[in-house]
Amino acid sequence: MRWSTEDIPSFVKERQYVDTVLLPLLPVEFGDGIRQSAAMTEFITVMTAELEKQFRGRILLAPSYTYLAADEESRPSSEELNKWIESMKKEKLKHIILLTADSSWKKAEHDLDAFLIWMPLVPLENLEASYKKQVISEQIKQLLPVIMDIWKKEGNS
Repeated sequence: MRWSTEDIPSFVKERQYVDTVLLPLLPVEFGDGIRQSAAMTEFITVMTAELEKQFRGRILLAPSYTYLAADEESRPSSEELNKWIESMKKEKLKHIILLTADSSWKKAEHDLDAFLIWMPLVPLENLEASYKKQVISEQIKQLLPVIMDIWKKEGNS
């Protein structure tokens, strides 16, 4: 289910079945890294939308957690992100999955009260539509078992 006026009523109605939030982590940079930032945003947005389709009815795709990524000091702390995670868990959302292409989150992974999935960036900008679809499909095939393992490990398959 998406964070939209169309899907949220269904989420509220079927809440007992939706125990997982997928939260995209998206860096924003307006300097030299703007192209990389845009590529990460495009890639993670496409991947999370596709995962939401695959697990519709079990996953809520939350609005993206965006942050300035120009330097280490401007990045949000794991403490700040954990406030979001804590808020979700208070609402009985048992599994919080963070998806990012920003490798800097790997350093903070042990401080996060959620499951972090880092994916190496696959720039989609210069790919033909059919090849882009194939690349996305291959990436999703690798992610599906990872997400199902999260559910199994936490005793809720």
